[in-house]
Amino acid sequence: MKKMVTRAGNKRLLWLILLSAVLLRLLYALPQATLSEYGRATGGDSGWYLALGAGFFLEQPHGTVHGIDYYNSVIPVPPMYILFVGFIQQFLPAHESILLIRLLQCLAGTATVYLAFCLAAALSRQQRAGLFAAALLAFHPAMIIEPANIATETLYIFFIAMGLWHYMQSLEAAEGGQAPYRLGAARHLILAALALGLASLTRAASLMFPLLLAGHLLWLGRRRQVRKPMQKCILLLAVYSAIICSWTVHNLVLWDRFVLVSDQLLPTIWRGVETEDGSPAQNDALLLAGGERDVAADCEVDCKYQHPVELYLRRIAEIVEEDLPGLLALRASELLYAILQPHGTTDFGDVSVMAAARAWLTGERSFASLLDILRIDGFALKLATWLFHYTALALGLLGIFWTRRQALRTAPVVGFALYTLAAHLILLALPRYLFPLEIVWAIFAGWALQIALQRRHQENSILVADVAGVVNSIDVRIQ
Repeated sequence: MKKMVTRAGNKRLLWLILLSAVLLRLLYALPQATLSEYGRATGGDSGWYLALGAGFFLEQPHGTVHGIDYYNSVIPVPPMYILFVGFIQQFLPAHESILLIRLLQCLAGTATVYLAFCLAAALSRQQRAGLFAAALLAFHPAMIIEPANIATETLYIFFIAMGLWHYMQSLEAAEGGQAPYRLGAARHLILAALALGLASLTRAASLMFPLLLAGHLLWLGRRRQVRKPMQKCILLLAVYSAIICSWTVHNLVLWDRFVLVSDQLLPTIWRGVETEDGSPAQNDALLLAGGERDVAADCEVDCKYQHPVELYLRRIAEIVEEDLPGLLALRASELLYAILQPHGTTDFGDVSVMAAARAWLTGERSFASLLDILRIDGFALKLATWLFHYTALALGLLGIFWTRRQALRTAPVVGFALYTLAAHLILLALPRYLFPLEIVWAIFAGWALQIALQRRHQENSILVADVAGVVNSIDVRIQ
């Protein structure tokens, strides 16, 4: 009876968290300006995504949408987000399209909160851990504002979370557990491959991650915890390959161009090793320095997407040969910065709270200077973003450490974090690129809080038992 009451209370609390999550996201996203997203002055690629998405469904291979050029023959990024924003624009005007995009992204962000609850509860076998994880993501300022951005992060995180959840459910179903919706292990595995394929078609960074999941299946097979692991590996990788290769086939048939998800791998590696990279114009100047413009393809398409492979390889090789120890130090420092700097603080003004705080600590440390920090635009929201990010990061790492003996079960989720960090040790590392790890930190932070509560309860129980024992012994002596 007590368990039933607890489950009912947890369910009500989960619904409250999810309702709060969707309302906060909608309240922030829907009042934001819409048509200004097409302007290049907004910073970022929102206008480019919208223009390329609208142009993708038009008949001509090249054109202009809202003053922004698009080229269907040389799309440099994975197509999923372009298809998402482009499909909506086929039926609605620009203003209404952006509103619907944000609305759907708010729903996807809320679904991610629910998936975090499911993953944390499944891993820990405790619903309270799932509630902690869901609350961290539901009220995280960066997670609240992200659905308002015309960017890939919201959909990418949703697809990754969905893929991990279906993968974990496939393992539970294989063990004879109660899988949701009574789907079999094979169907969950197919849905996992589908979701991860859509994630890679949204952002190419996760391209090789399913190979780690295949290795995990083989690991479980060797420990006799999964039957027919090789067949499951083949099923996972076959469905995943079919999804991502659909874009390759599209480009080969229509444009005679081989692309595996994205052709931006080498440019991203080059930006990671180049210390002076910046805007597209600056990058072009760096790549084409020394009178090498004739090396680049002279075509009508924007040059930043058309530099030949040989040019990137030569530039990368030059940097590696020049100073390998310095390059390794650069990559490590850039990755560390991307981990420690929370994503989303720039949405509340350009002045850095952390930079201002460092200047105050190293300066005169006057009360007036401290008040100036408090007056920075968006100070409260920036501070909240820092607090949520570091709470999730610290507790998440603590949760991973405390559950290290259950590595066989936690490997898929922890493996995604390790895979992402390893990938961006080579690729360009920015706080935005590591933002998807926020869900991993939240899941293990929820588990860490649950473990801490259990330990405190056990300590209190032992203390009560000791006190009761002392009282009983005193009573016996008095009698």
